[in-house]
Amino acid sequence: MLRPYLIPALLLAAGPGALGAQTDYYARVGVVGASTLVRDVLGTEISVRQSIAPMVTAGAAMAISPEYRAGIEATLASGGFDAEQNGGETALGTIRTASVLLGLDGPIWRSVRWRAGLGGILYWPSEDRGIFLQGGPVRFLAGGGADWRRPVMSSWDLMVSARYDFHRFTTDELERRGFSQAQGVSRVSLSVGLARGTR
Repeated sequence: MLRPYLIPALLLAAGPGALGAQTDYYARVGVVGASTLVRDVLGTEISVRQSIAPMVTAGAAMAISPEYRAGIEATLASGGFDAEQNGGETALGTIRTASVLLGLDGPIWRSVRWRAGLGGILYWPSEDRGIFLQGGPVRFLAGGGADWRRPVMSSWDLMVSARYDFHRFTTDELERRGFSQAQGVSRVSLSVGLARGTR
């Protein structure tokens, strides 16, 4: 299903030479927050959600025109998640997410650029129990955001980024228990890092 979006990744791996001179690399660290994973009412409301989690992102992009670039961006986040019922919270352990987005970016104004992409997200719990009794799912992901860059050295830029992405969440265990509808999950992140490449 995602096969057509592998083209940017293949182009980025095409090798050195003129392509390498036009390739932009970056890495950032920051935090990501997500909306509720699961909400249900069984006499009382029960909800499961993740905490705000630290994250690290790495990516690369290749110029496809004077103003636009195609690229790939991977993000890893790790934090806690808990269940809330009757005003009380129960810690459920640690959950990691790994996501990959393939997409495009282009200019907005001066040093600010937009970014949009499609990809996938993997949920990787520390233990296979509860809603993850049958393991973590892989879900389709769509996202976008903006980057601001400022030169700080001859070949390096300071990079500040804001991102939003959306996916539908469910697990095999939830479906086995009769949860037929996937929950929409929104994630927002802020990060800062360094970028090296064309300006």
